[in-house]
Amino acid sequence: MAADPTDASMPDACSGFSSLYRNLRGLKWRIDLGILPSSASIDDLRRATADSRRRYASSRRKLLIDPRLAKDGINSADLTMDNPLSQNPGSMWGQFFRNAELERTLDQDLMRLYPERGSYFQTSGCQGMLRRILLLWCLGHVDFGYRQGMHELLAPLLYVLQTDVERLFEVRKAYEDHFADEFENDPTYKFDLKKFGNSCATPGSDPEILQMMVSLTDAYGAEGELGVVLSDKFMEHDAYSMFDALLSGSGGPVSMTELFDPSPSIKACGAIYRLLSVADASLYGHLVELGIEPQYFGLRWLRVLFGREFDLEDLLIIWDEIFSHQNVSFYRAAAIVEEGEEEEEEEEGISGSPRGLFICFFAVSMILNLRSQLLSTEIPTAALQRLLNYPSSDIKIERLLEKAKSMMAAATSQLRSGGSASEGTTPVKVVAAAAGVSYWEEKWREKQKEKENTTMRSMKGWSQRVLRLQLSRTISDPSPSRTDDERVGIREPSVRRSLLKDLEQQLDDDEE
Repeated sequence: MAADPTDASMPDACSGFSSLYRNLRGLKWRIDLGILPSSASIDDLRRATADSRRRYASSRRKLLIDPRLAKDGINSADLTMDNPLSQNPGSMWGQFFRNAELERTLDQDLMRLYPERGSYFQTSGCQGMLRRILLLWCLGHVDFGYRQGMHELLAPLLYVLQTDVERLFEVRKAYEDHFADEFENDPTYKFDLKKFGNSCATPGSDPEILQMMVSLTDAYGAEGELGVVLSDKFMEHDAYSMFDALLSGSGGPVSMTELFDPSPSIKACGAIYRLLSVADASLYGHLVELGIEPQYFGLRWLRVLFGREFDLEDLLIIWDEIFSHQNVSFYRAAAIVEEGEEEEEEEEGISGSPRGLFICFFAVSMILNLRSQLLSTEIPTAALQRLLNYPSSDIKIERLLEKAKSMMAAATSQLRSGGSASEGTTPVKVVAAAAGVSYWEEKWREKQKEKENTTMRSMKGWSQRVLRLQLSRTISDPSPSRTDDERVGIREPSVRRSLLKDLEQQLDDDEE
């Protein structure tokens, strides 16, 4: 019996240590993104942390090269190639100049990053970390390079790590004796967890979380200082690991790099419209009638995970929910994968995973929230502007999330009853099947037929008006003071001009 493909559809809120980190958003995101194991001991967390930091340090030493450091030429095998005037593309100096050009591009984007929070994002320390992370990732993925918007994906990741460090600092300050190495001076010293928990004055804390914070920041634990899970010294290392996992998807269907390419991103936008057609057929039909294609606004939403539509604090709440959904295929849980099913899954794109499907449903929730405003306008540009300039300040983010989660629950329920993965079901197709398998195509045909009928009625009315005008002109007698030659030579052009003028005036009146 094949496994239920929806077993991985909803997050396991109690899996491993994740439930203990509700006050440490950055740490939980590292678990949700697959950087740290979700079910492991403290020592396992520390080892995984140290390994990810070693990889970043190794890449930085390898890729961030400054040829000026080798002034004596000892490290250069060929000075004819490795000199500032060399035109060789493999030259160390050539790479240095290309890096400098990329840095200038990065600086232009980073200077505009969250101006309302310039006290953090515009500091030299933060700008330096953001620049190095982006530069290093681009150098490690030369085939992809830098795309505008990447800095908007990185900034919240670094911000939550900084928040965790500040949270740790507050706890350290309040309970300094529990973080100090008292055992070095007093061999009989014991950590009094009960006293520690009862005296806790930090909002939202509990003894278990506080004890774990002590264990996670112990420099004498596994891997030593490199394994300190919450550390301001390695914030750049941890942010890079999160950024890389987000862009690559860690092997899952939701890979942000794909959303920067036209074909996968347009497929993702199409999935949003298919889900909208089921959730609200009239609103979907109205947008189609206006000619608003989903990629017109969907690319802006998806490529930065709604980062341009909401302020930072609301965005973090949205990402909490997005990352809490697993980024694994709906079909990985099934033991049987028939030949040809991989093509079905690939066709579905990001909506082939719980995380991607929730992203699509959240976009649908955003559209539904503007339902009355969109239906009230018949001007395509006005409707599109409402979608591009989303009024997030007037919206409760919890309402959008609840709507998305309710649709997600209904969809996964429908998917469970829609068949197993071996039958070739895909999430969006199963959901769309509730309203008819060919709903999208049928809706398009209805709109086309309606347009054709409207055009035929308009042409028929126009021809009848022309005929009536021609008849009215035909029965009028020519002036007796003019001869036939005069009527032919002089009056005919005047009559033709009058006919066309009257016809134009009547058509204008009908349109009004």
